[in-house]
Amino acid sequence: MFVRDLASVLTRTRFRRYCLYALGSIGVLCLSAVLVFGYYMSPTASSEELVSITIAPGSNTTTIADHLATNNLIRSSLVFRLVVRYRGIGTKLRAGNYQLSRDMSLNQILDEIKKGQITYQTFTVPEGKTAKAIAELWETSDLGTAESFIEAMQSPELLQKYIPEGVSVEGYLFPSTYKFAEGSTARTVVRMMLSESEKRWDETLAEEAEALGFTRHEIITLASIIEREAASKEEIPIISGVFHNRLKDNWRLQADPTVLYALGEPKRLLTRADLAYVSPYNTYLNKGLPPGPIGNPGMASILGALRPEETEFYYFVATDEGKHHFSKTLAEHNRMRRVIKRKRALTHTR
Repeated sequence: MFVRDLASVLTRTRFRRYCLYALGSIGVLCLSAVLVFGYYMSPTASSEELVSITIAPGSNTTTIADHLATNNLIRSSLVFRLVVRYRGIGTKLRAGNYQLSRDMSLNQILDEIKKGQITYQTFTVPEGKTAKAIAELWETSDLGTAESFIEAMQSPELLQKYIPEGVSVEGYLFPSTYKFAEGSTARTVVRMMLSESEKRWDETLAEEAEALGFTRHEIITLASIIEREAASKEEIPIISGVFHNRLKDNWRLQADPTVLYALGEPKRLLTRADLAYVSPYNTYLNKGLPPGPIGNPGMASILGALRPEETEFYYFVATDEGKHHFSKTLAEHNRMRRVIKRKRALTHTR
């Protein structure tokens, strides 16, 4: 009996010792983990030197962590990702340009990136420019290469999502001033322009087009021609009225800008030979609208295409006053052309 009791006491004592030992070991491990984790959470140096960091739009947590670690702003990419997950801010880290110092803790760096210090750029696209001209403008604005913009414009995903006919972005790059984070790709900006075009084409405009018997693509195509022809916004409704009259009566539009587009936009006046250039975009040869837009029209021209002025005019010719003269008959039109030609000849001989 005594022996059994003694054995029981010794067993309990060993168990307690084992438990105490185990608890002590766990405590040491926990303390070590806290110290190690604290080390990785701490600043990488005491230096207040600022380091410029750019986080590109679309960067994920791993990309950001690796970028910070490469620049010695954090000690561990893994710990950075763990803390981001623990704080639940993975979707709140913002692209932009940051000035960070190496005496900032990991949490301080996260707070800065979450807060956002975005440097914005702007890209202004004038009304009427072709898609190719917009790509060239992207390059001359030092935002990227024309090739990258053209590549973005040809993205099958964007064409399928935003373009009714799915053929080309021509006509759907809405002219406006766009603001975006520095470092944004051409694809991001092309998407913004296409999205803006889609947003502007609301239910009211769709209903107006349907009432006229036109699709969105046809209205945008007509608007692109009006945009190139109109000398001022005041002329847009009447020029639209002329084109609607011609379309209704199955006449050729005979719009010079369509020939220029077909020829690749030469920087010169059209010749008689140019008017015979074979192309589906040449409205001197083909009746009706061309296959698609010849540029990217603004809202005034789109509304003009939808809301033509009721008129009896079928012709117009540019005058030297920066306007157009409108005529009901071909005889009147030709007479006005001769008058303008004589005026120009007299001006050149003086």
